Amino acid sequence: MASIVLARGVAGELFDVDSPKGGPTSESHLIYADPNLFQVSCFDLGFSRGDGFFEAVSVIDGKIPVSLQLHLERLVSHTKTLEFPVARIDAFRQACEDVISRYEGTSKDPMLRIFISRGFDPKTGIGKEKKAGVPSTWIYMDGEGTEHSTKPLSLSSISSGRPSDAAKLYPYLLLGIKSMSYLVNMSAEREAARRGVDDVVFETTDGFALECTHAAIVARFGSLWVTPDPSIGIVWSTSQRELFAYAKRLGMETRYEKLSMERLKEADEVYETRGGWVIPVKQIDDAAFTVNEDFVKEANHAIHYQQPEQEKYWEHEQI
Repeated sequence: MASIVLARGVAGELFDVDSPKGGPTSESHLIYADPNLFQVSCFDLGFSRGDGFFEAVSVIDGKIPVSLQLHLERLVSHTKTLEFPVARIDAFRQACEDVISRYEGTSKDPMLRIFISRGFDPKTGIGKEKKAGVPSTWIYMDGEGTEHSTKPLSLSSISSGRPSDAAKLYPYLLLGIKSMSYLVNMSAEREAARRGVDDVVFETTDGFALECTHAAIVARFGSLWVTPDPSIGIVWSTSQRELFAYAKRLGMETRYEKLSMERLKEADEVYETRGGWVIPVKQIDDAAFTVNEDFVKEANHAIHYQQPEQEKYWEHEQI
């Protein structure tokens, strides 16, 4: 099915690790598979323990992978933080480009997703037969999923149950990782539905804003753009960095800070950023915000179709 392309990665070509003897090789670093068939072993730690992470890239018009370099830099950074074999960024770029080249769907906003797990569980019988420490990788591009919407969102603030210094005090919690384990995020999404809102924004127990279920939160105060500092224990959003890049192109100031929920609610405008898109927020709890539809259109157009200009203002991972 050309509108859904799925492949499994060749570990020895994508990571600094030796592949199991007799394993496959490929110029694209991928082995393509039927997306209608089961692909994941229940003995894989990604499935059994959620021990892994992922990236999700919007591919505009099925051709333009938004922020691909930023996603790959974060991917490499995650492999180091999680003590995986380090990913080879050029090999992953080639693999992603190969998947995109095989896509023939008509969706204007298909998603390219990369899933990386720690591999087979060495404490299981099947895992003992496999080579421990070899990551499992899947990359797929789906043109049949739900496309992004820029309809203004209503949000509710909810407690994360942790203080703002948790990431600093307890680094083993891996709070800034785009974890494969999304159990809490999915639960929060259902809580949003119960509250009759579109999404929630997490808040620390001492009153600071974190992120939404699948998105970063960004506020505009006049010509100043502010987002919670990732060091507070959130994923450093690629889409948020795209919005900051666009704001800088317009001559505006951008800032990372510990942003209190109280201050967030005083903003002129608020946005969610996710999947290469800027989406306006019209309300958080009882606080209402201006919705600038023209800005939303202009920002998304710049992010999607002016990547060379955007790249000049990107903030990069240290890898």
